[in-house]
Amino acid sequence: MIMEPWLYELSWMMASLLLGVGLGSLTGLIPGFHVNNVALILLSVSPALLSLGIPLSAVAGLIISTGVVHTFLNYIPSALIGAPDGDTALSLLPGHRMLLSGNAARGVAWSARGSQLGLLLSLPLIVVARIIFGPELGYYDALRDVLPFVLLSISFLLLATETTRLDFPRWIRRATRNKLGKDSRFAGFLAATGFFLLAGLYGWGVFELPARSPVGMPGANLLLPSLAGLFGIANLLDIYATTSELPPQKEDWSLPPAGPLMVPCFLSSIAG
Repeated sequence: MIMEPWLYELSWMMASLLLGVGLGSLTGLIPGFHVNNVALILLSVSPALLSLGIPLSAVAGLIISTGVVHTFLNYIPSALIGAPDGDTALSLLPGHRMLLSGNAARGVAWSARGSQLGLLLSLPLIVVARIIFGPELGYYDALRDVLPFVLLSISFLLLATETTRLDFPRWIRRATRNKLGKDSRFAGFLAATGFFLLAGLYGWGVFELPARSPVGMPGANLLLPSLAGLFGIANLLDIYATTSELPPQKEDWSLPPAGPLMVPCFLSSIAG
């Protein structure tokens, strides 16, 4: 019996979506495993999948479904593992603050609600974005030349609105007669700018340095190991160095009402 082409494509698509849900559930619960690592790994094996006769649409569905589910579950290890001491709670992620206050279950429930609403609200935005940036209107080609300036403007805005307060080194405080002293927002701005420049230099080096895969992977570069170091090893080392004893947790798994979250989730979907 010969299967109809549309039914063949649909069968592969459904199978890839189910497999992606399973893979995303596994990778999303691994501490420090960033979604970009997942995408790069799946992209690197996609030629092998295509050579087996798997349709391109099924491979794309596998990558997208894995990434989406990974993002949904990524909150759990990032917020519930390795919370630092309560003395630094003001500088933590909201999930860490909820963990230290005994409301980890509520944080997971709120994250699930936000992911649910974000997915539903982003579906119509995909159609709008396809029309705006696709061949229908073609705004993407027009924006490519100004896109670097847009990204730089957003970066400068983030740096200018940095609220972290740090102490200047003692020798600077003495040299300036405490004009640059303790608990300074300007010090936080300088630190953020320094890390921004270092990250840019690191990214330039990652893309410019030659790389060769030890297992013969085609199109190899340093992006995958660099992301593993930035979001994987660094996070695990931070967990090892800062993990404290966790307080008793309240068993409150109730989902928040969707109404008050519609506007912020919609705005987040637009920004994404």
